[in-house]
Amino acid sequence: MQAQIQDQKDNLINMLQEKKLKIEKIAKRLRKKNTLYITLSIIASTLATLLAGLTAMNGPLAGSGPPAWKITCGAVAGLTAFAGITTGLHQRLSIPERLSKCYSCAGRLNALELALTVFNREPSELAQEYQDITSTYSELFLDD
Repeated sequence: MQAQIQDQKDNLINMLQEKKLKIEKIAKRLRKKNTLYITLSIIASTLATLLAGLTAMNGPLAGSGPPAWKITCGAVAGLTAFAGITTGLHQRLSIPERLSKCYSCAGRLNALELALTVFNREPSELAQEYQDITSTYSELFLDD
């Protein structure tokens, strides 16, 4: 009986570790996307603001006359549009919320692993908690 419980425990620990690795990969990918979208948005809006400010102080930077104003205003508009698009995509893709779910899920999986390994709880007691986690965060486990 004890060997069977140990086998169940080992199986559950293996499943938890596999799930945690998967969640960590998803979180790593989301962190990169999160950083990329935020960085692109900040850079584009900063460049647009600098270009507009310098133009307001010194006139168009692309020469003089109406063509220079068109180029300068077009560049400011393009940078501003790019900043808005990256910000909108960042929000639309819900990257921060998905990243938060990854961290929450990983924390719950860690807690289950600790309950098994450190506190020696029975695998049968934790099976329902494991199922709750996988159903709560089902979108993270879709390709299982």
